[in-house]
Amino acid sequence: MSQQSQYDHTNEIVSKIGKILGFFPGYRSLHADGKLYEGIFRANEKAREYTRAVHLQGDEIPVTVRFSKGGGDPYAHFNATVGMATRFYLPDGRVTNIVMLSQKLFIANTVEQFLELLNAGLPLEPNGPVNKPGLEAFFKTNPNSAAVFKMRAESLAPVSFAHTEFNAVHAFLYVNADGKVTPVRCHWVPVAGIKGQPVEGLGAESIDILYKELEARLENETVSFDFVLELAEEGDPLNDATALWPEGRTRVTIGTLTLSAPITEELIGDPVMNHDPTVLTDGIEPTDDPILQIRRGVYEVSAAQRSGGWHSCPFGHSHR
Repeated sequence: MSQQSQYDHTNEIVSKIGKILGFFPGYRSLHADGKLYEGIFRANEKAREYTRAVHLQGDEIPVTVRFSKGGGDPYAHFNATVGMATRFYLPDGRVTNIVMLSQKLFIANTVEQFLELLNAGLPLEPNGPVNKPGLEAFFKTNPNSAAVFKMRAESLAPVSFAHTEFNAVHAFLYVNADGKVTPVRCHWVPVAGIKGQPVEGLGAESIDILYKELEARLENETVSFDFVLELAEEGDPLNDATALWPEGRTRVTIGTLTLSAPITEELIGDPVMNHDPTVLTDGIEPTDDPILQIRRGVYEVSAAQRSGGWHSCPFGHSHR
């Protein structure tokens, strides 16, 4: 996939997401409601076996994390999908991001399939409900996407961000100082342990319950996540965000993230906070996953819309 193809169809994708989930000016198209927290990350000695990335060499690295609820409605209740977007602030003043979900997979594995899914779900009339018959017809001919929706529908919802495992739905290539390349999938595993609940429990709570719970927790303690690499084996798909790797793949903990307090965009000095997952640094390379490649353009269009135009967005900092 060419670099320019990251921008193909992006306006169309963002527009159709809005028609399905609703338009909420000033908010992201997806994961509209979120809050930011600050902390530090420190890699352990195992990290250098897999990557030469500067933030994974053992130094203490400042981080911010945006926890978010799934969907495009910032006023909705939490559901089974929540997000964790982490920004590492590198010693040279640049940044790198990693974006994860409480779910393990994305809902399409090509741009064309994602557009087909969006077209299937478009309301039949303006501001109408999602086209459920259209989606049912789509799932009959797209079993990979149907399987992901089924898995998501059956998953437990969080009881706390501090007890939720987060997963990068895309594979990345980690490159060490000797040039050895290791394909990996990344996970944040909560040090406090994984817990969940039926999604109905969140529907009975306030729409900001998980933020309130986390902030009350942070008043008395820090919240930590281990950074875990899941190592690919021969034949594991590296460019399909709808496909799990087989159970039993080796997992290696390469560091720990510790969150200490809430923070805001204003205090950070970036009112947009565009968590583009393709903003990488030397030692971490993207795969040719087409959904990963398209995300830069989609994130930029969404950020431009919510911030008042392209001139407002700090995209000049998108360093690899």
